[in-house]
Amino acid sequence: MGINCHTCKARTSQLCSVFEGDSIEKLFSVAHPVSVEKGGYLLHEEDSTKYVYNLSSGVSAVERLASDGRRQIMAFVYPGDFIGISSGSSYSISDRALTDVTACKWHMRDIEALYETHPELEHRVHEIATRVLAATMDQIFVLGRKNAVEKIAYFLLYIDKRQVKYDGHTDEFTLPMTRADIADYLGITVETVSRAFSLLKKQGLIELSQSWVVRLVDKELLADVADHYGPD
Repeated sequence: MGINCHTCKARTSQLCSVFEGDSIEKLFSVAHPVSVEKGGYLLHEEDSTKYVYNLSSGVSAVERLASDGRRQIMAFVYPGDFIGISSGSSYSISDRALTDVTACKWHMRDIEALYETHPELEHRVHEIATRVLAATMDQIFVLGRKNAVEKIAYFLLYIDKRQVKYDGHTDEFTLPMTRADIADYLGITVETVSRAFSLLKKQGLIELSQSWVVRLVDKELLADVADHYGPD
C-alpha cells in the first residue's frame, strides 16, 4: 500500500505539519502504512500501547465495551486524527473502520527518537493528548446536559465541520456511521435517533435521504436547537 505524504489528507495534521517540505520523509521512514477494510479494526482493546496511528484516509470509530457488553463510541476519527496515546500499558479502547481506512503506524519509541532533532514534535504529541481530553469533556457535557433532539442537532453540526475537511462538501454529505453508531455515541437508543431525525426533518432544518445523505438546510436554526430545544 502506498501513501504519498505530499498528497495525504493528514499532511497538515498536528503531527505531520511539524515536518516542513521533504523533511516529512524522516517521519514516514519510520512509519508502517496499514490498511483496514470497513468493519475491521485498526487496534483492539487490550493491545499494547507501544504503537500510535495517524489516519490517512477513511473514517473510524473509537469505542469501548462495558462489562455488561454495551458499547460506547468515544469519538469518530477522520484523516489527520492521531490515535493510540495512552498512559497505560494496554489500550482501553478499540478503533473500528466505518469505511475502508488507511493509516500510518509508528512505534512510540521511533516517534520519541525524533524529539531531539524536532523538539516541536514532543510539544505536538502532548498537545494532541490534551485535545483528546478536552474532546472527552465536551462529550460528557453533551451526554449529560442535552436532550435527544439537542444531541442530534449538535452531532450533525459537529460532523459537518469534521467531514467538510474530509470530502470538501458544501451543501450535503453522506454520514459514514449508522444510526446504531450515533446512538452509541450520544447515549440514546436507535429509535430515539430516528425520532429526532424525523422531527428535525419535519421542522425543515435538515433533509435526509434513504441512502443516509444529509443536508443541513438551516445551520443557524440548527445551532439554536443544539443550544437549547426544550424538555423531552
